[in-house]
Amino acid sequence: MAERPITWLHSHFLLPTGGTKFIYEVARRLARRHPVEVLVERASPHWRERYESAGVPLREIGGPTSTSMAYWLALPAYVRRDRRAAVAAAGGSAALVSSFFPMHFAAVIAAGRADIRHVHLCFEPFPFFHDREVIGMYPAWKRVLLAYLRVAYRGLDAHGVRRADRLLTLNQATAAAIERVYGVTGAEPTYAGVDTQFFRPYSDDELADLRARHGDGPIVIHSTDYSPIKRTDLALQAFAAAGSPNGTSPRLLVTSTREDPRAQRELADLAQSLSVAERVEFLGFLPYEDLPRYYSLADVLLQTGTAAGSGATTMSLPVKEALACGTAVVRSEATDEDVVDGVSGYLVDPQDVDATGDRIAALLADRARAREMGEAGRRRIVELYDWERVADIVLRAAVG
Repeated sequence: MAERPITWLHSHFLLPTGGTKFIYEVARRLARRHPVEVLVERASPHWRERYESAGVPLREIGGPTSTSMAYWLALPAYVRRDRRAAVAAAGGSAALVSSFFPMHFAAVIAAGRADIRHVHLCFEPFPFFHDREVIGMYPAWKRVLLAYLRVAYRGLDAHGVRRADRLLTLNQATAAAIERVYGVTGAEPTYAGVDTQFFRPYSDDELADLRARHGDGPIVIHSTDYSPIKRTDLALQAFAAAGSPNGTSPRLLVTSTREDPRAQRELADLAQSLSVAERVEFLGFLPYEDLPRYYSLADVLLQTGTAAGSGATTMSLPVKEALACGTAVVRSEATDEDVVDGVSGYLVDPQDVDATGDRIAALLADRARAREMGEAGRRRIVELYDWERVADIVLRAAVG
C-alpha cells in the first residue's frame, strides 16, 4: 500500500518570496523522504511550474484569497470553503501541516475528524490581528476594517494555534511573540535555509556586465514588496544620511517582489525630496537567477523593517541570501540570529536613520572591511542555515 502523504495547507501561492518560497524549499526536500502534497486557495503559474518540476502535487481550491477585499468582506464563507477542502484532504493524509490564517483553524477540525496529527508552522502571530505597529502603518479606512476583523476572527486564529499537536516557528524572536500573544510555550524554531551553492559570491569577471550598467562605485541594495512593514522609506532616508563617504557616489538599488506603481512613485518622490534621486534605481522584480549576482555586486544589503515580532523582519531571506553571497548586511536589531553585530554587518534601530546611515557609510568607506564582514557572514550561513535541516524538523514533527 502506498504511503499516505503529508498534506501542507496554505492560503495562497501568489507572491514570489517570503513564506511562499519557504514552503516550496521545504516541501520539495521533504518530498524526497516522504510523500507530500500541497493544498492552497490559488497559485500563480510560476509556482505551479515549480511544484510540477519538483514532483510535488499542488492542488488549488479556487476562488478569492486574502489578497482580495472580497475575501475579507465575505470571510465566513471562505473559511467554510477552506474547511471543507481541508476535511476532504485529511481523509487520505498521514498528517496535516498548516502555515497561515485561516488554514490552521481548518486543519484543527480536519485533523480531529481524520484522527491524524496537525502541525502548525506559525511564521508569526497573525499581524493583521496582533501587531499594532503593522496595523498602524495602514490608512485609516483599512485600520477600521482590521479592527473589525480582529474582534470577529481572532478567536479562530488563537484556536488554530493553541489546538495544534505540534507548533513550529521561524526563530527565537517569533517563538517569544507566540508566547506573548497566544500564551503558548514550546514553539520549536526551524530557522530558514539558504541554497549556498546557488547563493554564492560572484567574481569580478562574472559581474563585469552589471558593473558596466551600474558603475564601479559603492552599491547598497534593498529588497521590498512595497508593504508598510518593509519600511523602504527608512531605507531611503538612511541611504541619504550615509552621504558620499570618501568623496564616492554610492548607488541604492531597490528590488521588489511585486509591482506597485503607486508606491514606487511615492518612494521616488521621497528620494527626490532627499536629494538622492539620481543615485537611486528601482530595478523592479528581478529574475531569480539574477539575485545572487546583484547581492554579490553590492557592498551592503540594507534591511529596515521595524516590526520586531514579524517573521518578515526577523526571518528575512534576503538578509541570509546576501550573507551567503559574501555581502555585509545592515539590518534591524529585531534579531541577532543571522547578522553578528560588528562581525558580518551591523544591527541598528532603523528608525534612527542617522545612526543607520553612519553604519552604511562606514562600510562604503572601507570596502575591504565590508568584504571581510561578508565572508564572515557566509561562513555563518553555511554552518547554520540549511533547508535539509528545516525539512528534518517538519518531518519529525509530522510523522515522528
